[in-house]
Amino acid sequence: MDGTKATAVYKFCQENDIALVLFDYFGHGNSSGDFADYTISDWQKNCAKVISELTSNKQIIIGSSMGGWLMLLTALQFPEKIAALIGISSAPDFTEDLIFKQLSGKQKEELGSKGVIDFTSEHCAYKITKNLIEDGRKNLLLNREAIDINCPVRLLHSINDKDVPYQTSLNLAEKIKSTDVEVHLIKSAEHNMSDNHSLKILFKTIREFLPGEIYN
Repeated sequence: MDGTKATAVYKFCQENDIALVLFDYFGHGNSSGDFADYTISDWQKNCAKVISELTSNKQIIIGSSMGGWLMLLTALQFPEKIAALIGISSAPDFTEDLIFKQLSGKQKEELGSKGVIDFTSEHCAYKITKNLIEDGRKNLLLNREAIDINCPVRLLHSINDKDVPYQTSLNLAEKIKSTDVEVHLIKSAEHNMSDNHSLKILFKTIREFLPGEIYN
């Protein structure tokens, strides 16, 4: 959690006297483990442990990319603990829509026989396992008639996102049951949304939930 966006959020919270928990999932960042050894369910358990053991009262959860998926799954598990959700380039169901469906027939055969393949996108390369894909299917959200989340939700997304199409956030907004859902589209940003303009919008969104009953 030493990237530009996480560091900026940490500084913002320090300056505004806001309690904050930042963490890397297993196999990510500074946490132990290998990415290929974990699944969406494993990473969601990381989130659940943080919520249940390291926080009190209602929480504002910020999730970026895959974190947007995990944020939603965590809100479904702990509805009473969530004050609001802020998704940044949210990528629910990415294991199916953005990985498996993009594989060639040969790659799918290799994944089935070997249990793992090398997957390369524009910005990164990962070892994708059969376990990750199959577990992802147990956690899909966009194939549901509705997503039973009733807290305020803000979804920030770049129109120029080359990794996760902004239509994903529009689909989420339609599926989430809450009537307090807003999508903020930014044309100038990239997927990570770590530029100054995007960060200012993120901070403004966080401030929206600080005063009053939602935060307290």
